[in-house]
Amino acid sequence: MTELLTLSDIEAGARAMIRARVFPLGIEVTTPVVYPNGDCIAVVVAPEMDGGYVVHDAGLGAMYVTGEGVQLSRDLRARIAATIARYDCQFESARIVRRCKSDEVPTSIMLVANASRSAGDMAAETRRQSENHFRAVLTNRIREIVGPRLRENEAFKTMSGITYRVPNTILDAEARQPVAFVLPLVSRSAVANQFRELFELKVAFPMIVRESVYDEESDFRPVEDGWALAQIGEVTPFHDLQRALPALLANVPPQPSLPN
Repeated sequence: MTELLTLSDIEAGARAMIRARVFPLGIEVTTPVVYPNGDCIAVVVAPEMDGGYVVHDAGLGAMYVTGEGVQLSRDLRARIAATIARYDCQFESARIVRRCKSDEVPTSIMLVANASRSAGDMAAETRRQSENHFRAVLTNRIREIVGPRLRENEAFKTMSGITYRVPNTILDAEARQPVAFVLPLVSRSAVANQFRELFELKVAFPMIVRESVYDEESDFRPVEDGWALAQIGEVTPFHDLQRALPALLANVPPQPSLPN
């Protein structure tokens, strides 16, 4: 039978999740509050000349936002400022800040950590909305180019046993066999997974051409990030799709029938 934890056991375990260390900017406190990617949030506590303290996230919340491929625009800054105000915090020079007296430092640590987490949540939601919008815009553009030859979210099983749902599959002129896979590339963080998917599709269906279309407004880097994808297919900016896709389809060789 599992021994029941005592109140002191639970309290000690909870305290062990919080760590503090001397830091060039003050004292860094690692909290059990986490960003959407699972990283624990650390805040800095530093004394001020008037005898009070400033507690801040050292700009890590803003860095998380930009690290997610989300531009820290004026509108997003305003939204972050309005959100963290609920935690009695301010947005100053990309830092989430709360000034307080010495007896309010523990409370301020948790308020700043949760405010920084809220900025991370906003980045994740903004990115999700942006990605969904780009996927929809890309599919609509492909439909404008190829019309009824487009199929959405068709399933293709690869030799690893994984079945991939390809967002955009283009059929041949007779609308019988797939000739092209076109995948949206919403940010550079998607490169690794997309490379694996396209590589497996290439091995399983070598005669079907593969094209990754990236959003020029994202953090994707065509030279650095696009090199790997270019080894297994075409990499095209969205603004060039109207020209590139018809040219790609015009050079597609006749396709053998796929097994049922």
